Amino acid sequence: MKTTMFFIVFVSFFIIGSAPASVADDIRDHPRCPTCNMDRREYAHSRMLIDYREGPVGFCSIHCAGADLAVNRHKTVKEIFAADYATKRLIPAKSAFWVIGGDRGGVMTQRAKWAFEKRADAEAFVKDHGGGPATYEDAMKATFDDMYADIKAVRKKALDRKAREKS
Repeated sequence: MKTTMFFIVFVSFFIIGSAPASVADDIRDHPRCPTCNMDRREYAHSRMLIDYREGPVGFCSIHCAGADLAVNRHKTVKEIFAADYATKRLIPAKSAFWVIGGDRGGVMTQRAKWAFEKRADAEAFVKDHGGGPATYEDAMKATFDDMYADIKAVRKKALDRKAREKS
C-alpha cells in the first residue's frame, strides 16, 4: 500500500512538474515580448513560451520565438509551448495542429502561423479562413523562410510611424 501511494505521488509530481510553473501564469510572469516589446496579453492567441533549462521566456508570436531560438542556440530547450488559437491556453507546440496562412493577419509576420490543440479546430479554421494544415516543424521552417521579409516589413512600418509622428 505504501509503495502504491509513493508511486502515485511520484508519478503525479513528475507529470505536474513536466511543465514550467510559469505556464499557468505565463502572461503575468512574462507580460511583454523581449524581442519586440508587444503586450503578450493582447496577443494571447499567438503567444509562445520557450522553457529553456536556464528559465522560461515568453514571446508574442512564433516569429519572435524563432528569432530567440536562433540567437540563443547555445541554450538547452526543455519544451516549447504555443497558445491554442481557439482557447488561448498554452499547449506543447510540437503536438499542436498548425495552420499556415489564411485570411487572418499574422502576428509579426505577413503569413500567419496558428497552433491548435484539436485537429477539428484547425480543420474548421482552414475551412472558414483558408491556409493549410502543418506540423510544428513546418510552421517553424515557414517562420525562418519568412523572417527577412517580415523584419523588413516591421522596420518599414516603424519608420513610417516615426515619420508620421514628426509631421
